[in-house]
Amino acid sequence: MLASGDIPGLPGAGAISWRRQARPRRAASLASEPLSIATVRSQIVGVEQRVPVLDGSERPYINLDNAASTPALRPVWESVNAFLPWYSSVHRGAGFKSQLSTRAYERAREAVLHFLGADPGEHVVIFGRNTTEAINKLARRFPLQEGDVVLLSLMEHHSNDLPWRGRARVERIRVTEEGELDEDHFDHLLRRFAGRVRLLVISGASNVTGYVNPIYRLARKVHEVGGHILVDAAQLAPHRKIVMGRLEDPV
Repeated sequence: MLASGDIPGLPGAGAISWRRQARPRRAASLASEPLSIATVRSQIVGVEQRVPVLDGSERPYINLDNAASTPALRPVWESVNAFLPWYSSVHRGAGFKSQLSTRAYERAREAVLHFLGADPGEHVVIFGRNTTEAINKLARRFPLQEGDVVLLSLMEHHSNDLPWRGRARVERIRVTEEGELDEDHFDHLLRRFAGRVRLLVISGASNVTGYVNPIYRLARKVHEVGGHILVDAAQLAPHRKIVMGRLEDPV
C-alpha cells in the first residue's frame, strides 16, 4: 500500500505525491495523539462554526443531523484541496494530469473494496453521488419481470422504497413494537411467494432507531430461495465492519 496522497507516477516519472502542493494547516493527527473527544473533534471541519439563533445572537452549531449530512473530516478536506491542481479528465485523456487522475480514481475503487472486505476479482465499485441516486439507478436497471416480488421492510428510508414501486410487486416486511425487523413475517413472505422473490431490499441500520438488521442471516435465507439482496448501508458502513465474502458463499 502506498502512503496516503501518493500514487504511482507515469513511466519515467516515479511516484507522484500531490501533498507537495500548498494546503491548509493540518490539525493534530489522530494517529499521533491519544484518542479522545478533543482529538476527534479537531479533525471535523466547521466543528466550531457559529450560526444565528432566534434571539439574534450566534451560537456554536451542533450537528444533530449527521445521519443525513455528515461534516467533512479535515484530512479529507486537505486531500481534496491538495489534489485539485492535478485534477483532469478520468479515463479519457492522454495527458499527464489525466492519467494521474485516472490512477487516483482507480485507487479510490481499491480503497472502497478493501474497506468492504470485497474481492476485486469478483466485486466492482460503481460510484454514485449519494445513496439515493445509487439506489434509483440500480432500481431502473435491476432485471425484474412481471410476477416478480420485491421484499422491503417498513423501516426503509423513502429513497429505498419509492424507486421499487412500479417495478415489481412490493411486499413489506413488518417491524415489531420495539422497532426490530419481524423475521417471522419475513420467513412467511418467503414461503408465501416461493419462487417469485427476486430481491430483498433492506437497511443495514435504521437511520431513525439505529437498529442493526441481521443482514448476513437474511442474505442466506433469500439466497436459498434464489433471490438477491440489496443492503442500504448508508448508516451501517461508517459504524460496523462489512465483509462482502465470495460470490459462491450463500451469505
